[in-house]
Amino acid sequence: MKNQANQIATVEQRDGFVEIIFAAEVPQAIVELQVDSCREETCECCTPAFREKVADFTLISDVATKVQIHGTISKDEVMQNMVSCAPKLQTAAENIRKIG
Repeated sequence: MKNQANQIATVEQRDGFVEIIFAAEVPQAIVELQVDSCREETCECCTPAFREKVADFTLISDVATKVQIHGTISKDEVMQNMVSCAPKLQTAAENIRKIG
């Protein structure tokens, strides 16, 4: 998630939420599926301690796909939690590049 040429997302601390901004290569449909599974608490990435701090996930489709995580959560906590999601998203992005 750090500054790399092939990063899949950047994470920013905002007022009252943390925002994840996905690279264009990451398909919005994949992000939507991940957000839905986090909302439904069926994902493999959100720990119980992480969930307790999250009030809501908001998906924003703009120039870039963004996810806002509202609650008492920090940028660092989101980045640590994303480590388990990143391989799935990275693989999906790479597969799209190969097809396209």
